[in-house]
Amino acid sequence: MLGDSHITTLIQTSGLPRRLAHSKELTEASGFVMAPFEANAQFPTFLLEPDFTHKGDQPVDAILEALSSYKITNGASAIAQPLHQASFKEFESQVETIKQKITEGIIHKVVLSRIVVDPSIEGIDLIVLFNALCKAYPSAFVYMLQMPGVGCWIGASPEPLLLIDGNSAKTTSIAGTQILGSHAIDEVVWKSKELDEQEIVTSYIERVLQSFGLNRFNRVGPYTYQAANLVHLRTQFDFNAELIRPALGDFIEALQPTPSVGGLPKIAAKELLVEVEKHNREYYSGFLGPINCADQTALFVNLRCMKVVKEGFAFFGGAGITEGSMADLEWDEISQKIMTLSSFMNGVKSSTISYERSKTGY
Repeated sequence: MLGDSHITTLIQTSGLPRRLAHSKELTEASGFVMAPFEANAQFPTFLLEPDFTHKGDQPVDAILEALSSYKITNGASAIAQPLHQASFKEFESQVETIKQKITEGIIHKVVLSRIVVDPSIEGIDLIVLFNALCKAYPSAFVYMLQMPGVGCWIGASPEPLLLIDGNSAKTTSIAGTQILGSHAIDEVVWKSKELDEQEIVTSYIERVLQSFGLNRFNRVGPYTYQAANLVHLRTQFDFNAELIRPALGDFIEALQPTPSVGGLPKIAAKELLVEVEKHNREYYSGFLGPINCADQTALFVNLRCMKVVKEGFAFFGGAGITEGSMADLEWDEISQKIMTLSSFMNGVKSSTISYERSKTGY
């Protein structure tokens, strides 16, 4: 949960995770929620209601061994979807289409995403990978999820959507990205494009808070925030959780997707994304996490994530397109975000192979 460095294992042994028909159901829900970018019949919001919860710092493999006696209910696997990988030429055309809509005043910003499938990464022990991610990203929400109808997803999200602990609630605006490189974090200089991206998301969240009667909140930022080899602009909002608790589902629906993963205006940006993106985002840029568990909620935007597919691993990434965007730079930004995970996985693969070889004596 909040600020917790221990591994928490949730297992549902009776029935299947519940499909939620409407976001209002989140108000009274208790468990682990997995929500897509846009809920529909093919990719619904699921609520895992655990029968078994283990919280501690034991290795994941030890926890799984302890649970081996539990009979897990089998359900329909996630339907394999075609994974469209956009070429740069196609991506460039998409950027120009979005910029034209911005020039026409239809939208202000759209976050364009793409998928990269890496078939060369194989033979990775997912338990080893998860443990390595936990060590590499101590301040991120690291998860590994296997769910009927969803498949296997793994991620290390740096972006909280909504954190609640008792009467205290937080939400965060994260937008604007660059490579840290050899610079110190206090030496990072932000250009007007990234500053504009951050302000668009921050202003949107402020309006959502005010629409729920939250006129008194504490705003901190924007400040530079590091996530692995990347840095982002971040603004945090602190407010009274009691004011949103009776309408928690409505509040989450109003927040998500924020302009950091969708665009602004929300509906027009979504419609444009459906038109220009040739892949389905599925659960990328949706949200996930425990909700209403022991008076706590910790929902995170599903970023820095990957899905296990028959071809290997599918990596998802996006970049904010504004009037000043250049296609090659946005392409590179997404590549860097994806590379953060893919290169990490190759490192895990190498260390795993070395470990296996060390056991043979060769």
